[in-house]
Amino acid sequence: MIRNNMIFSDFEIETSSYTYYKLVVSLSDVDIFDSSYHEDIFVARSWTPEYFLWCYNTIGHDYKWWYFNYKTDVELYEYLNDPTKEYITFMNEGKPSGMAIIKYEDDPAGPRRPLSPLDNIDSMCNLEYFGLFPDSIGKGVGKQFLNSCLTRAALRANRMWVYTTSLDHPAALPTYESLGFQITERKIVDEYFPQLC
Repeated sequence: MIRNNMIFSDFEIETSSYTYYKLVVSLSDVDIFDSSYHEDIFVARSWTPEYFLWCYNTIGHDYKWWYFNYKTDVELYEYLNDPTKEYITFMNEGKPSGMAIIKYEDDPAGPRRPLSPLDNIDSMCNLEYFGLFPDSIGKGVGKQFLNSCLTRAALRANRMWVYTTSLDHPAALPTYESLGFQITERKIVDEYFPQLC
């Protein structure tokens, strides 16, 4: 199968053993009125498969992101038009520098989170994807982008969870932890990966 100028062979596979982490952070103390964190992101209600796969493969090629290259057009359309998700592009110096997808428990266009501390709610959201384009890595923008995602998510939820692995960029786990994410699950995983040509 060929997608986005990348070839994935059903017969060329490799096995990798890696550490899998689940992290959770409270959004209760995030300053949702700090508008500066929203100036660097463009939020969409849907993406085209072409744009998503360009981001997905550009960002994830070195980290064994392969899953969506095996999805059908119908499956991609459904994933990229989910009303419970926000599709976020991080802009830096006038060009896309990263992407994120946040999944909420309900429609993010619906009512906002009650702002009173007396409101007893527990709404969790999932940072399904988060990554920077290769030419943006090492420039200190990752934490800025993640902060923007947290501020955005705090309008709808009290907590956020995310998965990362030892296959991701070495700065990924420390960046999450520096912004308050705590590891709640850790395990060793063996997985078969198609080789990216």
